[in-house]
Amino acid sequence: MPTRTPPSTSTATITATPEPTGTPVLTIHDEFLTSSDQMMAWIAAVVAQGIRRPGYPADQWAEQFIRDQCTAFGLEDVQLDPVVVKRWLPTQWSLNVWSDATPQDVRLLPCFPLPYTAMAAGLEAPVVPFGDGTGLAGKIAVVDNLFLQLPQTVIRAFSSREYDPDGEFNSLVQTLPFGPVIQNVAEPAIAAGAAGFIGILGLPFETHDYYVPYDAEERPIPGVWISASDGQQLKQLLAAGPVSARIQVDASIDQFTSHNVIATLPGASDEWIIIGSHHDGPWASAVEDGSGIAMVLAQARYWSQVPRNERPHNLMFLLNAGHMAGGAGLRAFVSRNADTLQHVVLEVHLEHAAREARAEGGQLIPTDQPEVRWWFTSRITVLEDAVEQALHAEDLRRSFIMQPDGFPPGSPAPPTDGAFFHPAGVPIVNFLTAPMYLFDAQDTLDKIHTPSLVPITRGVIRIINAMQGQSAAALRAAVRTPKPPGS
Repeated sequence: MPTRTPPSTSTATITATPEPTGTPVLTIHDEFLTSSDQMMAWIAAVVAQGIRRPGYPADQWAEQFIRDQCTAFGLEDVQLDPVVVKRWLPTQWSLNVWSDATPQDVRLLPCFPLPYTAMAAGLEAPVVPFGDGTGLAGKIAVVDNLFLQLPQTVIRAFSSREYDPDGEFNSLVQTLPFGPVIQNVAEPAIAAGAAGFIGILGLPFETHDYYVPYDAEERPIPGVWISASDGQQLKQLLAAGPVSARIQVDASIDQFTSHNVIATLPGASDEWIIIGSHHDGPWASAVEDGSGIAMVLAQARYWSQVPRNERPHNLMFLLNAGHMAGGAGLRAFVSRNADTLQHVVLEVHLEHAAREARAEGGQLIPTDQPEVRWWFTSRITVLEDAVEQALHAEDLRRSFIMQPDGFPPGSPAPPTDGAFFHPAGVPIVNFLTAPMYLFDAQDTLDKIHTPSLVPITRGVIRIINAMQGQSAAALRAAVRTPKPPGS
């Protein structure tokens, strides 16, 4: 049998045993499944390391942890593939505000700096509401970041199928972790000539710990986030007369070598299925994406025990770096492997096994429900069928099978870290949820929807099994052309 070179930068090859013979009937081996307790233990171990931003010690620990787990499972060609990321390290920040009529009455408002914005040794300037964007030159703009309230009846316009046996989508409204401008929160103020930015978080719970933007694009002005109640204080001051503020942000931005963690298993064909997520996060972040790490490890552990002839294709497990630095790891992987992506039958991405939370009295309270689940799936009928059948079989309710592009409106790919595969023509199934606390420090272990962990694992196994006998070329040829809006 010819050697197989996996689509990575490694020169290592898989020297395989003789080709499998026959076409086995693929089932789920329950005895090989990872329990929810074990997955939660993996997530807890990752979260315990602390803030896991790109280049931080906790993220370096996670890389080694994932590599060691893959090695222990008996995966092949386990490697750390280097990726250069922008590392943002804030050390000190503060926001002081006062009425110009009583400058001795200075209020210190709790805040958090916007990632990748400019440092400020002590920017002191008048504070003005953003308004229509005029009169901001040289001043500090106060901007309301109002988070999207998304009725699920609207999401139907971006989906192809759904599994909602309780009919919740007819009335359910979800608070997303973004406003209408997504990550471009400071751009209007920058364009208007503002010298600084104060963003008021319009979330239904009290917080100023909001890790946005995370695209690793450096902004030329300093900025901080404040909570809704502190924002109300500031607005009351502004209503009474002129106000000034002082912003201090000490931070550094440098280049750091992080790593994509890659491992493989040989299968029943020379083509590939990639199963991935990312290993970094904005905080200690259980959902984003400690849960993704655990879901990929559960797949790796399962398939390492399955006979090779029951793996429909070669399998690659990819935990990429730098999601919180503009998707640096996936950008690097896709760029380096552009010539071999045509041999990828499917890329499955697993992000955020999230518990829905409600706001009560300014506090974030987890419920017993999973957050609304999006399964971004290429417009390929056999693939959509496989996802739909998995959702029904595993009772993964509150699920939409989403179009692979167009959401958010105008986007060429889904808002997942696996999105870089879609423009390259690779068939995708990208699992994602978007709880309102996703970029907040309150993304803790209690936000994992533990009852979903095993059903999601089983559902993904069903989808992979359904790729038996499919080829990369045949799936690409079966992609449907999207219909024009309103048709």
